Amino acid sequence: MDPDRLAPEDAYYKSPPRRPRQHSPLGLGATDGAAVSARKRREKERSASRRRKGHYKKLLWFKQPFPDNYTDEETFLDHLQRNPRLQPYEFWSLMADSTVIVQHIASVAIFCCCFVAIGHKRVSPVSVVSWASLCTVLGWALWDYWMGQEEAEAAKAAALAEANEAEEMNQQRLATAKSALLIYAALLGLSPILKSLTTSTASDSIWALSTWLLCMNVAFFDYGSGTGAHLPASISTNSALMASTVLASRLPSTTHVFSLTLFSIEVFGLFPIFRRQLRAISWHGHLTLTIVLIISASGGVFVTLTGGGRGAWIAGVILGGILTFLSMGICSWWLIGLQKYKNEIHGPWDPARPIIRRRWD
Repeated sequence: MDPDRLAPEDAYYKSPPRRPRQHSPLGLGATDGAAVSARKRREKERSASRRRKGHYKKLLWFKQPFPDNYTDEETFLDHLQRNPRLQPYEFWSLMADSTVIVQHIASVAIFCCCFVAIGHKRVSPVSVVSWASLCTVLGWALWDYWMGQEEAEAAKAAALAEANEAEEMNQQRLATAKSALLIYAALLGLSPILKSLTTSTASDSIWALSTWLLCMNVAFFDYGSGTGAHLPASISTNSALMASTVLASRLPSTTHVFSLTLFSIEVFGLFPIFRRQLRAISWHGHLTLTIVLIISASGGVFVTLTGGGRGAWIAGVILGGILTFLSMGICSWWLIGLQKYKNEIHGPWDPARPIIRRRWD
């Protein structure tokens, strides 16, 4: 037996129980002398091993002359790490990532400006929803083209038949058209109900409720770069649609209600999917869309607040663009400066992190 490995008798503090001993005529056990000598010999060996302590190893199954709660002060902090997973931020990369937040805030601002303009009868609700629907159809066509390219590349890699791929794409297009018609018909039927939904509610309560719901939309929006939707995105979408519903109930006719509700579905439900896919496909297209949204939101907000015309629009675009760029830069520098306060320590006392395999080879 290897003396460096744990033996069964090491589990006892004393010697393990033995068979009943035979007594000698003198009253002493026949094997007492041998047992006592063996016990003394083991104690001497253990004391000698404690005196000549070797290198400590973090192995419980290995027999060592150290107690279980022993701490090796010389090597305990050798593996100490400070901020091992820290990834230093770069200014321009943070500026690029912040465009996702700017796009969504600009979309919310554009929706609010359109609501105010429709409520004050500055623009026709039919024109607003018509232009939005046209942009939605164009965006869907572009998105369908991207999906077709991705599936074509996947089909080539998997050596699938082109006929099956075309049939699948046609089924997806047909399902999308059916969903659009269903939403359109549902809104037409629900518009009279939505118009009288908050008749007994004060306007101040409506403004406060819609403000909180839009703030929830901004706070819980999924700003990740992935193309899939997660739970926070669902909460964000639901809160925005609820805000548009209560706002639409303050409009004068069912046509206004229908137009604003359909416009909110396009802005808060479909437009984020297009923005996320555009960012994954083309960075230049994503940057161009960001600039267009900043110009539209800045000019619209300034015109809404001042009630001016083209001059107010130009002034709003210039002022809003400068403020947006400065806000992005200040927030990026602030986040970079906060990294010096990060102090995450990892050492040998940390618990092991299991690696969960999702697929078994």
